[in-house]
Amino acid sequence: MSMIKQLWIATAIVALLALGGSLVVSTLSARHYLEQQLLVKNIDNANSLALSMSQMPKDPVTLELLVSAQFDAGHYEYIRLTDPDGGGLIERESTAPITEVPDWFSNLIPIDAAEGVAQVQDGWNQFGTLRVRSHSRFVYRSLWDGTLRLLQWFLVGAVACGLLGSLLLRRVVGPLNDVVQQAEAMGERRFLTVREPRTRELKAVVRAMNSLSERVRSMLEEESARLDAVRREAQVDGLTGLPNREHFLAQAAAMIADENAAAEGHLAVIRIPDLAAINAAQGREAGDAMLRRLADAIELLRGDDERRASGRLGGSDLALLVSGASDPVPLSEELFSAADIAIGRLVEEAGQTMPIGIAAYRRGDALSQVLAHADLALGKSAQNGDGRPVVENVDIENHPPADRLAWGEAIGAALAAGRLALKTFPVVHSDGTLLHLEAPARLKLAEDSEWLTAGEFMPWAARAGYIARIDEAVLERALAQLGDQPGGICINLSSESVCDPDTVRRLAAKLARHPGAGARVWLDLPESAAFKHGPAFRQICTVLKPLGCRIGLEHAGQYICRLGELHDVGLDYLKIGSAVIRGIDTNPGNQTFLRGLATIAHAMGILVIAEGVASDAEAAQLKTLGFDALTGPAIRVD
Repeated sequence: MSMIKQLWIATAIVALLALGGSLVVSTLSARHYLEQQLLVKNIDNANSLALSMSQMPKDPVTLELLVSAQFDAGHYEYIRLTDPDGGGLIERESTAPITEVPDWFSNLIPIDAAEGVAQVQDGWNQFGTLRVRSHSRFVYRSLWDGTLRLLQWFLVGAVACGLLGSLLLRRVVGPLNDVVQQAEAMGERRFLTVREPRTRELKAVVRAMNSLSERVRSMLEEESARLDAVRREAQVDGLTGLPNREHFLAQAAAMIADENAAAEGHLAVIRIPDLAAINAAQGREAGDAMLRRLADAIELLRGDDERRASGRLGGSDLALLVSGASDPVPLSEELFSAADIAIGRLVEEAGQTMPIGIAAYRRGDALSQVLAHADLALGKSAQNGDGRPVVENVDIENHPPADRLAWGEAIGAALAAGRLALKTFPVVHSDGTLLHLEAPARLKLAEDSEWLTAGEFMPWAARAGYIARIDEAVLERALAQLGDQPGGICINLSSESVCDPDTVRRLAAKLARHPGAGARVWLDLPESAAFKHGPAFRQICTVLKPLGCRIGLEHAGQYICRLGELHDVGLDYLKIGSAVIRGIDTNPGNQTFLRGLATIAHAMGILVIAEGVASDAEAAQLKTLGFDALTGPAIRVD
């Protein structure tokens, strides 16, 4: 039984005992008082009547008339006159029952007032003994009425005590509830701080728990800062602040090869011409400043768009990869304008033009081929001498339909016809057992068409406003598939759904209709949603986690060093993106970074899962780094 219930029961028992005891004592005191008053009345009446009889002639008729008159005028139980030997002379007795009060009351609280006794004289001789006893029914009625009034007042007092007790208990239990919630949050790996209550005992407990939360938060912040330093050393170019060549190529390979990535895109490379001559003529600092200004312009173009990646390929070459774009013209105009604003005047003063080469690709193209086309386009742009971008490999076929309206109609029809499926891939524990099945969505626009990956239809679904509907359909399909398999299933939710309270409520309602199924549902949420839409992310965790769902971040990497900010969320797992995982067996810098990341995550009770594991060597290395589970082309269930 909870402490709160015990407090309520204790309060109720104390109140009942106090009020009940007061009622009993008051009733018994009233009975005793009435008995004393009745005794005094009996004695007075007996003495008065005996005195009258003593002064009268003692003939039986006169005495009987006097006794009858007295009996009829008063409320007596009996009046008896006996001779000195105890023989009866005159007796009047009432046989009327007590009807003013319930029988149980008169039996429970009997009134036994002694009779009044007086001697009747005949001159100097004793004539007889007079015994008088008043009837108790009127005393019972007075006692009953008084008891009812007391009970009414006690009930009013009980209600008042209950209200006052509620206020007092609420004042005491409120901080206690905060302590309980804080303890439960810590059990769920959410380290919260709460306001210290005024209650001395609770204040000490809350202060200790707040101190623990602050220490954990400080530790996570310090470890995250160290981890970020390791990450920057391994992945970031020290001069420009862009990802270095190795990390950018890993990102590009993941974005091009991932079957859930966009179906097409462009890789742009921009070069500061003859950087060595600029360094020689103006000093190395001038050349470095040009690189930094151009890098800042490219980074500004990238922004927070997860479909874009930037990096320094080496020397004077900087790159920007944009997935999900079929038309290269907007990208070429953006790049040309940004580069011209950043360093166009400086390059012109040096008598040079900045070449820009753009390679168009389709998902699944070899990265080396895409780079070769970008290099070819870069060479052509340099030969042209006007600094205008050149695009190579633009013969990309688009999936029909080709416009937003047609895509929206096709997607809506496919959802209405139920042509949405989940393709499953195993996510395996480091010991080889199945953790869950990852289930990305597939959509068939027509009965005779091919299944499209999420990367192919989700951008169009976003433009047509179908994201929430697709996420809800994916959850329904996942819940239906749970009956056909013993383990858990993992689905993806979009940032749009995370940020839409109505969608979150509908998802929660669907889960609530399947009791017990929530514990087998794993939800991959975008990493960017956790850090760019913090309140909405915390809200979806608050709503869905009580239903048993496990919530984690997918494709984690860009913001992973801010993991400490999620100390109060209670994440269950992290899926590290393949851009960091690729080639991990030969990358000591990323090995150090991932080992530190696994340590921090485990300190928060979070599972660490690697995505896109492409070889047994990568899998073996990841296990030594402390990863809990793996998924990717090289992963199979034992």
